[in-house]
Amino acid sequence: MDANKVNISKEIAFFDFDGTITRSDSFARFMKFVLGKKGFYKAVFSNLHLLIAFKLKFLTNEQVKKRVVSKAFSNLDLAFFNQKCKDFLPLLLSDCKASGLDRIKKHREEGAKVVLVSASFEDYLQEFTKSMGMELIGTKLEKKGLKLSGNFASKNCYGPEKVRRIKELFDLSKYEKIYVYGDTRGDKEMLTLASKDCGFYRYFN
Repeated sequence: MDANKVNISKEIAFFDFDGTITRSDSFARFMKFVLGKKGFYKAVFSNLHLLIAFKLKFLTNEQVKKRVVSKAFSNLDLAFFNQKCKDFLPLLLSDCKASGLDRIKKHREEGAKVVLVSASFEDYLQEFTKSMGMELIGTKLEKKGLKLSGNFASKNCYGPEKVRRIKELFDLSKYEKIYVYGDTRGDKEMLTLASKDCGFYRYFN
């Protein structure tokens, strides 16, 4: 890639991850990978009432996610967790849509800044973004000493929070073109940032 081309780029592309680049929910797959099949299904059934409450709109996405994470990851050994994040990359890549990966590569080859913006956790997503040469905005997990606390260290990066985090890190007025790719209600606000004809909803097969 021409280094000078990267330096003069005036384009930026924001990609959602789950459902946009992947075929399934990466957090559910990651939980199963970390906890094992038995531990995963135990976590699902113990939180079934929360999932029902979410479907009925009694709880928000963030409220449910925080409670699930608290039960699943509280006091988990950090070294073990970090290794699992690294080992998860091949499974993560196997679930990605080729068309989505191709579009990421195309933007990078054209010199655009490319950013993954996801409600999923930065800990395992950073392995993916490193491999793709992307920047990362995601939900952060809190660490206490050598353990996970089971709490978030940031707000859930979903809906309006995606826009807030983007604007916190990037001066969008500097870019002539802003591309945005998403697939759910959680990407609605981010999609409004796109330049004319540069917002793509459920674009990849």
